[in-house]
Amino acid sequence: MEAGSYDSACPSIAESHRLDPRPGTLFTLADCRAKSGKLATALALYEDYLRAVFQMTMAQKLRHAERAKVAAAQKKVLAAQIPELTLVLPPSAPKEVRVLRDGTELTEASLGIALPVDPGEHVVTTQVGDGPAVEQRITLEKGEKRTVELEVKEPPPAAPAPAPEVVVVPKGPAAAVAEPEGAAGQGMSGRRIGAFIAGGIGVAGLALGGVMGGMALSKKSTIDASCVDGICNAEGKAAADGARTPGLLSTIGFGVGAAGVAAGLVLFLTEPSSSQTGSAKGKVTASVLGVGSEGAAVGVKGVF
Repeated sequence: MEAGSYDSACPSIAESHRLDPRPGTLFTLADCRAKSGKLATALALYEDYLRAVFQMTMAQKLRHAERAKVAAAQKKVLAAQIPELTLVLPPSAPKEVRVLRDGTELTEASLGIALPVDPGEHVVTTQVGDGPAVEQRITLEKGEKRTVELEVKEPPPAAPAPAPEVVVVPKGPAAAVAEPEGAAGQGMSGRRIGAFIAGGIGVAGLALGGVMGGMALSKKSTIDASCVDGICNAEGKAAADGARTPGLLSTIGFGVGAAGVAAGLVLFLTEPSSSQTGSAKGKVTASVLGVGSEGAAVGVKGVF
């Protein structure tokens, strides 16, 4: 600070005061800010220092008496030199407009009144919602008082939704030509959707049964080699125990898979077509014939 390097000195003193707040450091920081031209900042720091002195004991006040006189004198000098900036919004500005001065947001109470600022350039930004930000740069000299009406740009209006396309279908015989076979607007029937869902479950069940069955069969050779007349050694017993769960899951998987595929076939084959109106519909019956340790069997019979 004594060498005039205020850009590096003042932040260092401020950090020292943040880590270890002391009235003497606060006075030095105010002095540094005043010498660097940050008059409004210096004035606020001198006021903070004088408030700290006011709360000291008598012995402490005596030690700070000289600095307190300097701080009081500096307050009077700085008050005459500090510029004041009044920011106002245009009458048409919406209520949700945001105003930032040097990166600090100003509340509605801070607009329309003179606020002390440091001499030099200040950047003021306004923005409405997600609209474009408008930046204004304002430079004030010592002691200057200025009122600035801010520029505000509202976001562009949302693009209107496209009008729905209107298709005119002629009446009479021509109408049959206007609509292709399987009239538009008819989605997949509920029966067809159910058939696909049941078939999908059936395929998944059959896949599970196949995988689990393969795991169970992989133990068979060990069981055959280690078990005689139902009596197994330790290795055979472990293989038999390991095959029990995959075998059960395989049986369940084949059973569920067969039932799902059968249900899907029934739903798919019995779906009425558009040409069946007023005519007899086909009959399809399906049943699971049996489920056992060797797998599952399903039968399907239909008349069309």
